[in-house]
Amino acid sequence: MVRVAGWSALCAEMDRVKLGLKVHDRRGLWPHEPRRPPAPPERIADIATVTRCPVDPDYADFLRHADGWPGILQDIDLFGTRDFGTATGTGAYARAEESVRTIGAVARIERDRGFSRLVPIGASRDDIDVLVLHCNGEPDRRNPVSWLAAAEVDRYPTFTDFFLAMIAANEAEADFLARPRRPGPCSAPAGNRLRPLRR
Repeated sequence: MVRVAGWSALCAEMDRVKLGLKVHDRRGLWPHEPRRPPAPPERIADIATVTRCPVDPDYADFLRHADGWPGILQDIDLFGTRDFGTATGTGAYARAEESVRTIGAVARIERDRGFSRLVPIGASRDDIDVLVLHCNGEPDRRNPVSWLAAAEVDRYPTFTDFFLAMIAANEAEADFLARPRRPGPCSAPAGNRLRPLRR
């Protein structure tokens, strides 16, 4: 994977990788939906009202290019502005926030110094996976992203690092699905359930 600068280039790279994944997903294991159109600035600013935290600057930059990405990896949706609404939105944020509370009650999640709460920014459609930003209350500070599934599975230093890891994970999934497999008792009927890449 090549590190590219700027969200236009990062989103274009994800588009390319996701298209390759769709070609190799012959059994239709995962949803293959395009990124949503860019979010208007006022709707990005409204997220802070719902989450009670300043919007992470990397995440805000992403939203200016894509107002969420359904199926960013397998069945995990990366939230856009409409997912944070309760009256007019999808309510995905509220459901994910409840999952974070449940996970937090049974698992110890290490919080970096100065970080007060975990803000959901994505969730699995059919499983327990939730993506969260660590909120520190500072408007211009870039925050870590954690992948939670009963416990903290992985952590990325920034939202940009998380997005780069999702590009790499989609490439790995496409490579896995492109490999010829012989039928037999060891074949996995549900495909390859990925977890985030370790550094």
